[in-house]
Amino acid sequence: MTLSKLAQIALSTRDLPKAVTFYRDVLGLPLKFEVSGMAFFDAGGTSLMIGPAHHQGALQNNTYIYFEAGDWHATETALTARGLKFEREAEIVQRAEGKEHVIRFFKDPDGNALAIMGWRPAA
Repeated sequence: MTLSKLAQIALSTRDLPKAVTFYRDVLGLPLKFEVSGMAFFDAGGTSLMIGPAHHQGALQNNTYIYFEAGDWHATETALTARGLKFEREAEIVQRAEGKEHVIRFFKDPDGNALAIMGWRPAA
């Protein structure tokens, strides 16, 4: 037996329509379908399921979901233009000749911790 691919990630929400708007319209993830109070998105071949919270209290834990940014500057600019509020400036985690690997954190409407990551030209 070999586990080879992450098939699905599940996050909780208290407001599914608001979450759908965020993941589809702000992050630009394709909505595959909605069923039984859950929404399923295509996150580069991995399914991202957003479903109802089944408990009271905070939804956030110590889990982060990182999205590959692709063209860093274009992605960062597009997300900002769509109203995304980043928590802080991008953090450089690695440097290589002429480029730097960066991470920039933000949260969804329910407080789930997310980030974009990728390479950009060195400043």
